[in-house]
Amino acid sequence: MDDFTDAVALTAREVSTGVVVVAVAGELDMATVPEVEQYVRDRLGDASRVLVLDLSGVTFLGSTGINLLIALRAACDEAGVALRLVATTKAVLHPLELTDLTDHFTIVTAVSEAG
Repeated sequence: MDDFTDAVALTAREVSTGVVVVAVAGELDMATVPEVEQYVRDRLGDASRVLVLDLSGVTFLGSTGINLLIALRAACDEAGVALRLVATTKAVLHPLELTDLTDHFTIVTAVSEAG
């Protein structure tokens, strides 16, 4: 596959004042992480209270994707914004468990629980 543009889909919306949800669908790997990182960082300024990464549509979370989550956590901490991950699938939870990172993030099962 030479064209990775269809490997990930990104959407963002403000669900309440200062709470921005970025939904990620597809694969989070070395081919897609640069696009995802830029997209999320561009929206971090809109989130004055909480940035929610809805990963319920993620089908693969590679090591580069895990590193992205760690970097975004640091960026949120620096900005004074809480980071919440919506993670419900084995594709996301299993890599986080294997790397012992589940306690590093606030993980919820629905966007409504994140704000």
